[in-house]
Amino acid sequence: MQNAATTTTDQGKTLGQSLRTFFTLTPPKVKPQIVVLFCRQLASFVHVGIPVTTAMQAFAEQAPTERLRETYNDVLQSLERGQRLSDAFARHPLVFPEIVTDMVRSAEVTGNLEQVLRQAARHIERDASARQRIRAAMTYPVIIATLAVVISIGMVVFVLPQFRDLYNSLGVSLPGLLRFLLGVSAYFSDHGLFIASGVLLALLLLGYWARTPRGRYRLDSLVLRLPIFGALVRASTTERFTRTLGDMLAAGVPISQAYPVVVANVRNRVHRSAVARVGSSLAAGAGISTPLADTGVFAPAVVQMVRVGEETGHLDENLQECAEMHEQELEYRIKRMTSFLEPALIVFVGLMVGFVAVSMVTSIYSLAGGFK
Repeated sequence: MQNAATTTTDQGKTLGQSLRTFFTLTPPKVKPQIVVLFCRQLASFVHVGIPVTTAMQAFAEQAPTERLRETYNDVLQSLERGQRLSDAFARHPLVFPEIVTDMVRSAEVTGNLEQVLRQAARHIERDASARQRIRAAMTYPVIIATLAVVISIGMVVFVLPQFRDLYNSLGVSLPGLLRFLLGVSAYFSDHGLFIASGVLLALLLLGYWARTPRGRYRLDSLVLRLPIFGALVRASTTERFTRTLGDMLAAGVPISQAYPVVVANVRNRVHRSAVARVGSSLAAGAGISTPLADTGVFAPAVVQMVRVGEETGHLDENLQECAEMHEQELEYRIKRMTSFLEPALIVFVGLMVGFVAVSMVTSIYSLAGGFK
């Protein structure tokens, strides 16, 4: 009995901890535009010979939010205590991305802080632009599909019941299609609270499952199997991987130090798990082209460019060229996806709204026949 009670208590504590973790509000990362502006302005200060401590004091005085003001002041205090700039940045990962911290750390050794800051700004700007294009391409289809569903539900719930009252008042039998839609409308009206509660609970459970490592991995694996979105994710992964690694190598960051940051920037969990296995080969002193080919994530042309870059000593240039090529491919696939979704949405909206409209027209003709 005592063991059973202890087990129940432990399960309750585990569930409570999971719920607290799920609903915990953490400060979001700052917008990429703020990081880009900061890097460029700090590079300008360094270019004219202004000390970094003076620059950070100016940033703190002109910070647009209290959060940024506290962050800049903390960086300034860390510098005054003799810490390195990269270590001060590392204390605030939600403000300064890890790639910026590692690139600044390499600049502290090579002495080219201005160049590295400008390069980090360009990288973050290009990365944010790619994500914005994908988000913008998905916004229009989601809005159209949502409006179509809302309009159809509104017509079934609010408009068609008026026909039922009219038919009943005139003593005319309901046509089959209208009877079916009214039955659906009545069912949702009678059980609306339970349906809404069930949908809300299902969404919460799905959101919790999607935030677990296993759930996110399954969702990412499902996305890769989709006809259009899978190719889009693969192109985006290749562009992001080669861009990040190429920029960090060009900034002087050793590949053994840069690679964990590159892996963390891969958003798809399936691809991240595959490319993470390359790290053990790098730690053993092996090259990167053969382990990348074994992952199966990258196309043969990408692996060939990496191999040539290793052999010629221009790996960073080859990676950046590969990133430019896949950025163009990503742009092409986004346009292709948009051109495919637009007619598909037109057909979808036409079928949904047309079905309800046909039901209403049929009801009107049936009502006219009942008068005869």
